[in-house]
Amino acid sequence: MKYMKFFCSTFSSILLMIFIVGQANGQQVSWKRLSSISLKNTTGKKENLPGGELTVIVMLSPECPLCRNYISVINQLKLNNKQIQFYGIFPGSSYAVKEIADFQKDYKVAFKLFIDPQKVLTKYLNATTTPECILLNKMGNIVYRGQIDNWAVSLGSHRKLITEKYLANAIDELLSNKNIAIKQTTPIGCMINDI
Repeated sequence: MKYMKFFCSTFSSILLMIFIVGQANGQQVSWKRLSSISLKNTTGKKENLPGGELTVIVMLSPECPLCRNYISVINQLKLNNKQIQFYGIFPGSSYAVKEIADFQKDYKVAFKLFIDPQKVLTKYLNATTTPECILLNKMGNIVYRGQIDNWAVSLGSHRKLITEKYLANAIDELLSNKNIAIKQTTPIGCMINDI
């Protein structure tokens, strides 16, 4: 019995350490913090993400060819998953509101776009690349982050056939209350710069 208490106590300590390390690795965010970050919408007004909802955040750049190519894929995912909020985030102060509004019109973007001028949201989510996607559950857990699918092999190089639909699969698994099989992939695209 004495050994059992020691084992349970040690096991609980290990689980707590794993939980803390998981948070430190950026796998959980605070919806309260996330929804307090001020962004600029396509009319130039300040706006905040609502929080507490199933959400996909995609980091974008109007100059990134992959971002432009993936808009139709993201639009389709949004259409197929109406219970999930989709947001496109343009990190940094390099982009004017009109440029983002034109991007939305030119590429027929069917989800809300925001500028993150000081990159507060971008840094909080540890985003590094466009188009990097981040899927969050209602509790603020990042359940998937990385590539949308495996079409892009490297910058300027892509497959003829997509064989892995990472984001779509993670969404399906999340909505079916299944374990997410692939939680993270290395995003391919344009690095988010420091401007």
